Amino acid sequence: MRILNALMGMLQPFGLMPRRVDADSITKKAKRRTGLTDLGDGMHRVGMEALTQSVNSAPVTNFGKFSSTGFGVDALSNRLMMIDYMKKHPEVADVKIERPVFIIGFPRTGTTLLQNLLHLSDDRRALEFWELVRPIPVSENPEKDIAKRQRITKMRLAIANFVVPEMKFIHEVRHNSLEECWSLFIPQFTVPNWDMTSRWPDYGKFILKHDMKPAYEEYKKFLQVMVHRVPDKKLILKCPDHMWHLDALLEVFPDACIVWTHRDPSRSIPSYCSMVSLNWRLLYGEFEPKELGPYIEDRFIQGIERAMAVRERVGEEQFFDINFRNLLDEPVEAVNRITSHFSLTPVSETKMDGYLKRDRPDTRGKHTYTADHYGLNTDKIKERYKEYIERFKISLN
Repeated sequence: MRILNALMGMLQPFGLMPRRVDADSITKKAKRRTGLTDLGDGMHRVGMEALTQSVNSAPVTNFGKFSSTGFGVDALSNRLMMIDYMKKHPEVADVKIERPVFIIGFPRTGTTLLQNLLHLSDDRRALEFWELVRPIPVSENPEKDIAKRQRITKMRLAIANFVVPEMKFIHEVRHNSLEECWSLFIPQFTVPNWDMTSRWPDYGKFILKHDMKPAYEEYKKFLQVMVHRVPDKKLILKCPDHMWHLDALLEVFPDACIVWTHRDPSRSIPSYCSMVSLNWRLLYGEFEPKELGPYIEDRFIQGIERAMAVRERVGEEQFFDINFRNLLDEPVEAVNRITSHFSLTPVSETKMDGYLKRDRPDTRGKHTYTADHYGLNTDKIKERYKEYIERFKISLN
């Protein structure tokens, strides 16, 4: 990475690598790539400006500027393609997203396990990585379309695994693995976890104050395109980002079924820090790990406080809580309780048993980390999160 950053710096004077992340340049590149020009009402521009300002004010490496620019071009390309697709298929606007299940627990709280088990239902499905990365069809032929979008995603994953080989031992990502739906907020440039995964505090402040209802309405359009292509399946969505903006989520999806996973924060926060540190390393080269822990600790408690405020206002009917320890010890029972609570179609226990017996790279790999390495004190975390721990009877082990 040091060599790569040095080479990129040498190419900057020739205009072959970006000196800074520029919104206008990204827009031109996305339009040139897709051959499309209609970006809709421009609602994305506010988030885009906030993001580029945060990136440019941070000591981001040359590789970080290059990857952030590429990320932006991908985001606007997906936005351009979504608007074009909706024009060509106006019936998509009438597609209903009925009773979607949202798993909103923090990272490292069992959300991946739970999503994969619920996905085994005959009438529901979660979203695979390739369709989150490339959400808009590129061919009217379904087989060719899927093959092309999967091919692009596999190539991206190969590059990512080469640059960050540790990631596959912390969280296994394949082209067809079920992943978080925050990718569908990228075309709006309104992604809460960008603040945490990239250390952009000004962008984080912007997101907390931003009216997210329009972003959720755009997010819904992407879901409508996906349901339009696979109409016989309802959705199971997973993302901790929803915790910060449950009010907007429930405005756009008033019949949502919300599952909230809970784990001892003195365990989940250091674990998430270990994963996030890989992106901080890519963006900044070197950083002080002890700055990371308090940063995440503050953001997590903000998420809890905001989610609880919404929950107290709307009531308990649309929520179901699951303890991480209970999920690990009795996963089949946990799923059965969820489907019963929301009157969903039961999931085959035989299918769940088959999934639980499978082998995974991130169980073979040894994910090691300590709270102290990230400037965290487990006793202080438990005290700070005491009200949350007691409210949901979270196991502290």
